[in-house]
Amino acid sequence: MGKLFDGTEFFKMMADNEKTVAALYRQVAADARLGGKFLENLAKDEDRHFDIYTSLLKKHSGGSGLKAEISDDQERYMNLLIANNMLKDVDKLMKKAANFADKDQVYELAELAERDSVLYVEELMAVFPEVMPADFAKVLKEEKDHLKQVLSRRMENKMTSLRL
Repeated sequence: MGKLFDGTEFFKMMADNEKTVAALYRQVAADARLGGKFLENLAKDEDRHFDIYTSLLKKHSGGSGLKAEISDDQERYMNLLIANNMLKDVDKLMKKAANFADKDQVYELAELAERDSVLYVEELMAVFPEVMPADFAKVLKEEKDHLKQVLSRRMENKMTSLRL
């Protein structure tokens, strides 16, 4: 028999992550040589994802809509995802990004953030299949597309730097 898991913290983490990634992309996009328009476009999607999560939190605040029965193992896993979220120390991340000297550093961080986003959205959809399935399917598609774009640009950047 499972436990009743309150997903509020997970959804708050998701909203915070979207806000952080959008701010990070905009900070780096300000330096056109590091990404410019590409990162600004990604940031706009992240803003929209933030709006989805925050509206969901408001809608289900105090209710049972963000609760799901899960196993003990799955609960430990969800709690580990929250506790080990790479985006939780916003100040440290922004300081790190302020010192980026080349595009690969940007793409590496974006790759990690987008991979985590894909993982988190997939987990969210598995645990809360009834909660806004169409919106989350769209968010997942966009996050996967972001990851694909970042990976592609990262590979392109490496080939260019090697002059291949």
